[in-house]
Amino acid sequence: MKTETQEKFDRIIKESFIEILKPLGFKKKANNFYLQLEKIGHIINIQKSYYSTKDDIRFTINVGIFSPEYWLACFNYHNKDVPAYPSEPECMIRERISGMRGLRDIWYNITPMTDIEELITEMKYNISSFILPFFEKLNTVQKLINELEASETLLHTAAKMTFFAELKLLDKARVEYRKISKENYNRHQIARLKEYAEKHGLI
Repeated sequence: MKTETQEKFDRIIKESFIEILKPLGFKKKANNFYLQLEKIGHIINIQKSYYSTKDDIRFTINVGIFSPEYWLACFNYHNKDVPAYPSEPECMIRERISGMRGLRDIWYNITPMTDIEELITEMKYNISSFILPFFEKLNTVQKLINELEASETLLHTAAKMTFFAELKLLDKARVEYRKISKENYNRHQIARLKEYAEKHGLI
Protein backbone atom coordinates (compact mmCIF):
# COMPACT_ATOMS: atom_id res chain seq x y z
CA MET A 1 0.00 0.00 0.00
CA LYS A 2 1.09 3.55 -0.66
CA THR A 3 1.88 5.82 2.24
CA GLU A 4 -0.02 9.05 2.83
CA THR A 5 2.96 10.97 1.47
CA GLN A 6 3.05 8.90 -1.74
CA GLU A 7 -0.68 9.41 -2.22
CA LYS A 8 -0.20 13.16 -1.80
CA PHE A 9 2.54 13.15 -4.42
CA ASP A 10 0.29 11.24 -6.83
CA ARG A 11 -2.48 13.75 -6.25
CA ILE A 12 -0.15 16.65 -7.06
CA ILE A 13 0.83 14.96 -10.33
CA LYS A 14 -2.81 14.31 -11.22
CA GLU A 15 -4.48 17.58 -10.20
CA SER A 16 -1.84 19.98 -11.45
CA PHE A 17 0.32 18.36 -14.13
CA ILE A 18 -1.99 15.79 -15.76
CA GLU A 19 -5.13 17.93 -15.69
CA ILE A 20 -3.34 20.86 -17.32
CA LEU A 21 -0.94 19.09 -19.68
CA LYS A 22 -2.99 16.17 -21.05
CA PRO A 23 -5.54 18.45 -22.84
CA LEU A 24 -2.57 20.22 -24.48
CA GLY A 25 -1.33 16.96 -26.00
CA PHE A 26 1.43 16.03 -23.55
CA LYS A 27 1.99 12.30 -23.08
CA LYS A 28 2.94 10.97 -19.63
CA LYS A 29 5.61 8.36 -18.95
CA ALA A 30 6.57 7.80 -15.31
CA ASN A 31 7.10 11.32 -13.92
CA ASN A 32 7.76 12.86 -17.34
CA PHE A 33 5.51 14.67 -19.80
CA TYR A 34 6.41 15.01 -23.48
CA LEU A 35 4.84 17.00 -26.31
CA GLN A 36 6.07 16.18 -29.81
CA LEU A 37 5.76 19.15 -32.15
CA GLU A 38 6.59 19.27 -35.85
CA LYS A 39 10.38 19.64 -35.52
CA ILE A 40 11.08 19.89 -31.79
CA GLY A 41 9.76 18.51 -28.50
CA HIS A 42 8.85 19.89 -25.08
CA ILE A 43 9.65 17.93 -21.94
CA ILE A 44 8.65 18.37 -18.30
CA ASN A 45 10.38 16.16 -15.74
CA ILE A 46 9.32 15.91 -12.10
CA GLN A 47 12.56 14.89 -10.43
CA LYS A 48 12.48 13.23 -7.02
CA SER A 49 15.43 13.79 -4.74
CA TYR A 50 17.80 10.86 -4.26
CA TYR A 51 17.17 11.25 -0.54
CA SER A 52 13.40 10.96 -0.76
CA THR A 53 11.67 8.26 1.27
CA LYS A 54 8.14 6.88 1.21
CA ASP A 55 7.22 9.29 4.02
CA ASP A 56 9.26 12.31 2.96
CA ILE A 57 9.34 13.15 -0.75
CA ARG A 58 11.36 16.04 -2.13
CA PHE A 59 10.99 17.00 -5.78
CA THR A 60 11.71 19.72 -8.29
CA ILE A 61 10.72 20.46 -11.90
CA ASN A 62 13.01 20.36 -14.93
CA VAL A 63 12.02 21.34 -18.46
CA GLY A 64 13.72 20.80 -21.79
CA ILE A 65 13.59 21.62 -25.49
CA PHE A 66 14.40 18.54 -27.59
CA SER A 67 15.95 18.81 -31.06
CA PRO A 68 16.31 15.62 -33.15
CA GLU A 69 19.23 17.11 -35.08
CA TYR A 70 21.08 18.04 -31.92
CA TRP A 71 20.39 14.60 -30.41
CA LEU A 72 21.78 12.85 -33.50
CA ALA A 73 24.96 14.94 -33.28
CA CYS A 74 25.52 14.74 -29.52
CA PHE A 75 23.69 11.74 -28.02
CA ASN A 76 23.48 9.06 -30.71
CA TYR A 77 26.35 6.96 -29.39
CA HIS A 78 25.06 3.65 -30.76
CA ASN A 79 23.59 4.63 -34.14
CA LYS A 80 20.00 4.41 -32.96
CA ASP A 81 16.87 6.11 -34.21
CA VAL A 82 15.73 9.37 -32.65
CA PRO A 83 13.80 8.40 -29.49
CA ALA A 84 10.04 8.70 -29.64
CA TYR A 85 10.04 9.70 -25.98
CA PRO A 86 13.36 11.40 -25.14
CA SER A 87 14.49 12.16 -21.60
CA GLU A 88 15.14 15.63 -20.20
CA PRO A 89 18.95 15.15 -19.94
CA GLU A 90 18.98 14.52 -23.72
CA CYS A 91 17.51 17.94 -24.45
CA MET A 92 19.46 20.70 -26.14
CA ILE A 93 18.05 23.35 -23.80
CA ARG A 94 17.47 22.49 -20.15
CA GLU A 95 16.00 24.65 -17.41
CA ARG A 96 14.89 24.17 -13.81
CA ILE A 97 11.85 25.89 -12.36
CA SER A 98 14.02 27.82 -9.90
CA GLY A 99 16.01 29.38 -12.74
CA MET A 100 12.87 30.17 -14.69
CA ARG A 101 11.51 32.00 -11.65
CA GLY A 102 14.81 33.75 -10.90
CA LEU A 103 15.12 31.99 -7.54
CA ARG A 104 17.65 29.82 -5.77
CA ASP A 105 17.32 26.08 -6.32
CA ILE A 106 13.79 25.01 -5.32
CA TRP A 107 12.94 21.58 -3.89
CA TYR A 108 9.36 21.01 -2.77
CA ASN A 109 8.80 18.81 0.29
CA ILE A 110 5.90 16.45 1.01
CA THR A 111 5.31 14.79 4.36
CA PRO A 112 2.15 13.57 6.13
CA MET A 113 1.83 17.11 7.53
CA THR A 114 2.02 18.92 4.17
CA ASP A 115 -0.87 21.14 3.07
CA ILE A 116 -1.45 19.55 -0.31
CA GLU A 117 -3.74 22.33 -1.55
CA GLU A 118 -0.95 24.91 -1.29
CA LEU A 119 1.41 22.71 -3.30
CA ILE A 120 -1.17 22.00 -6.00
CA THR A 121 -1.79 25.74 -6.33
CA GLU A 122 1.93 26.43 -6.63
CA MET A 123 2.42 23.71 -9.25
CA LYS A 124 -0.39 25.19 -11.34
CA TYR A 125 1.26 28.59 -11.00
CA ASN A 126 4.60 27.17 -12.11
CA ILE A 127 3.06 25.58 -15.17
CA SER A 128 0.79 28.42 -16.28
CA SER A 129 3.05 31.37 -15.46
CA PHE A 130 6.51 30.04 -16.31
CA ILE A 131 6.69 26.67 -18.06
CA LEU A 132 3.99 27.07 -20.72
CA PRO A 133 5.06 30.65 -21.63
CA PHE A 134 8.64 29.37 -21.97
CA PHE A 135 7.46 26.62 -24.31
CA GLU A 136 5.32 29.09 -26.27
CA LYS A 137 8.41 31.19 -27.01
CA LEU A 138 10.18 28.08 -28.33
CA ASN A 139 7.56 26.01 -30.12
CA THR A 140 9.00 26.15 -33.65
CA VAL A 141 12.48 25.77 -35.06
CA GLN A 142 12.42 29.36 -36.34
CA LYS A 143 11.48 30.73 -32.92
CA LEU A 144 14.27 28.65 -31.43
CA ILE A 145 16.79 30.01 -33.94
CA ASN A 146 15.67 33.58 -33.29
CA GLU A 147 15.90 33.17 -29.52
CA LEU A 148 19.34 31.58 -29.69
CA GLU A 149 20.64 34.45 -31.77
CA ALA A 150 19.20 37.01 -29.37
CA SER A 151 20.20 35.33 -26.10
CA GLU A 152 23.69 34.88 -24.68
CA THR A 153 22.52 32.68 -21.81
CA LEU A 154 19.97 30.23 -23.24
CA LEU A 155 22.64 27.91 -24.65
CA HIS A 156 26.43 27.85 -24.61
CA THR A 157 28.39 28.72 -27.75
CA ALA A 158 29.54 25.23 -28.74
CA ALA A 159 25.99 23.89 -28.53
CA LYS A 160 24.69 26.80 -30.61
CA MET A 161 27.35 26.11 -33.22
CA THR A 162 26.39 22.43 -33.33
CA PHE A 163 22.68 23.12 -33.61
CA PHE A 164 23.13 25.63 -36.42
CA ALA A 165 25.58 23.36 -38.26
CA GLU A 166 23.24 20.37 -38.06
CA LEU A 167 20.45 22.52 -39.53
CA LYS A 168 22.86 23.53 -42.33
CA LEU A 169 22.76 27.16 -41.20
CA LEU A 170 26.49 27.43 -41.80
CA ASP A 171 26.81 31.22 -41.64
CA LYS A 172 25.22 31.23 -38.20
CA ALA A 173 27.38 28.28 -37.13
CA ARG A 174 30.52 30.13 -38.25
CA VAL A 175 29.58 33.14 -36.14
CA GLU A 176 29.41 30.89 -33.06
CA TYR A 177 32.63 29.07 -33.92
CA ARG A 178 34.54 32.35 -34.09
CA LYS A 179 33.50 33.05 -30.47
CA ILE A 180 34.92 29.82 -29.11
CA SER A 181 38.58 30.87 -28.95
CA LYS A 182 37.61 33.84 -26.78
CA GLU A 183 35.65 31.78 -24.27
CA ASN A 184 36.49 29.44 -21.42
CA TYR A 185 37.03 26.18 -23.32
CA ASN A 186 40.09 24.04 -22.55
CA ARG A 187 42.51 23.01 -25.28
CA HIS A 188 41.02 19.51 -25.62
CA GLN A 189 37.54 20.96 -26.12
CA ILE A 190 38.86 23.50 -28.62
CA ALA A 191 40.64 20.76 -30.57
CA ARG A 192 37.46 18.68 -30.69
CA LEU A 193 35.35 21.66 -31.74
CA LYS A 194 37.86 22.58 -34.43
CA GLU A 195 37.64 19.05 -35.80
CA TYR A 196 33.84 19.32 -35.87
CA ALA A 197 34.03 22.74 -37.56
CA GLU A 198 36.37 21.44 -40.24
CA LYS A 199 34.14 18.44 -40.87
CA HIS A 200 31.15 20.73 -41.45
CA GLY A 201 32.98 23.33 -43.53
CA LEU A 202 32.90 26.10 -40.97
CA ILE A 203 36.61 26.91 -41.40
